[in-house]
Amino acid sequence: MNNQSQNTSFIFLDLGQNGQCLLSVPAFVAENARVYQAEFDKWLQSSTEHDYWVTAPDGTKALCFDGAEAFVAWLNQYVLQDSEVKAQRIPTNR
Repeated sequence: MNNQSQNTSFIFLDLGQNGQCLLSVPAFVAENARVYQAEFDKWLQSSTEHDYWVTAPDGTKALCFDGAEAFVAWLNQYVLQDSEVKAQRIPTNR
């Protein structure tokens, strides 16, 4: 296991009209947050390994997801699968 995964840091997410939230993550994830965000975005757009795709009545496919929850789930499944420390969404008043 990577010793860095024991140190916890935070990522502040601006979800636009959906407000903001705080994620608790291992330090190495926070230090590379933009890289992981780009990997998540690529996976989200190109993957069929998730249930975030919905089909409209006219057959058009679109993504429908809570950005913070989806990012946390992806981090835990693909980046932190072997880590004792997992990503978590921290409740906030916003």
